Amino acid sequence: MKKHYVIIFSVFFLLTGCASSSELNKKAHNNAKAGDYYESIGQPEAAKEERKMARENLQDSYRIDTLLFDILFGNSDK
Repeated sequence: MKKHYVIIFSVFFLLTGCASSSELNKKAHNNAKAGDYYESIGQPEAAKEERKMARENLQDSYRIDTLLFDILFGNSDK
């Protein structure tokens, strides 16, 4: 029965992607900074897209599968 759970978790993480919450937080921070930059040089549409990506990455960092990945495999960031 335990093999069954291991296979399910493995397939689940392969299908949803394996990104840790700290990686997604870094991406969100970088997207927000890029949005500020694009806004400062007069490209509001690009800034809007970067901020949208920042919100999505931040929301993804709190998803249950991301949190499970962090719990099961640890945080590899140093």
